[in-house]
Amino acid sequence: MGLRTLLCMTLLVTARVCARLRSSIVGGHDARKGAWPWMVYLEMHVVVQKKIRCGGSLVSDQWVMTAAHCWNEERMDLKRSFARVGELSLKEPCGRVVQLHQVVVHPDYRYQPKQHMIYNDIALVQLQEAVAFSDTVRPVALPRQQDQFSTHTECWVTGWGYVAENKRLGGKQTLQEVQLSLVDDITCGRLFPNKIDSMMCAGDPNLNGGRDACSEDSGGPLVCVPAGGKRRFVQLGIVSFGRGCGRKGGAGVYTRVLNYTQFIQDTIKA
Repeated sequence: MGLRTLLCMTLLVTARVCARLRSSIVGGHDARKGAWPWMVYLEMHVVVQKKIRCGGSLVSDQWVMTAAHCWNEERMDLKRSFARVGELSLKEPCGRVVQLHQVVVHPDYRYQPKQHMIYNDIALVQLQEAVAFSDTVRPVALPRQQDQFSTHTECWVTGWGYVAENKRLGGKQTLQEVQLSLVDDITCGRLFPNKIDSMMCAGDPNLNGGRDACSEDSGGPLVCVPAGGKRRFVQLGIVSFGRGCGRKGGAGVYTRVLNYTQFIQDTIKA
């Protein structure tokens, strides 16, 4: 739900604020097979760096939504980069590997190093071929204007990366999940004074720390259950950046998906 401890992306951020290429989850536990069928593992290869890992989410049978900061177009080797769908444990792969066709970064995406902020942090990745839907592969629902959310809304973030600021996910590298709380906009703005409406925060309840996305989780989905009606998950946010991972008094910043539904629709239909 990373350049965070993150953005390890050579292309942008300093290690301190890093927009977490947030990869794994702090304070989480192993997900069960098929629990998050829209979850995608993205591995990008670049000229000056072996690989960059990010999360993403299926929004159709051929498009993955992720964070713009995961991509360095000048140095990216798209032919060696790939997505894995329907995956659970990276050390015991059972999903499908799909090559990438193209990446569409939001035209207004920008990183402001002096402010330690990332704006319009969203990109769409087209796969070389469509994937078949199943119990473990299915697109995520996007939020609607009428959906209602609050600080008491049930939300989850998932990823395969670090489980602490300097600790990688070990063992079978099984997908991690952790439940988070949405942070009200006033508090989010206090934590990140340069925040704009297209950003939102989520973290441990009462900002006690211990639950968060982390390095290499960038681009992963923050999914929440809207109030009323049948229980269903919609993707409210995209893991973008933060200060460290799971620190007391802090929270992570997510791209607010609802602000980009037109960009998503226009890109997929093009």
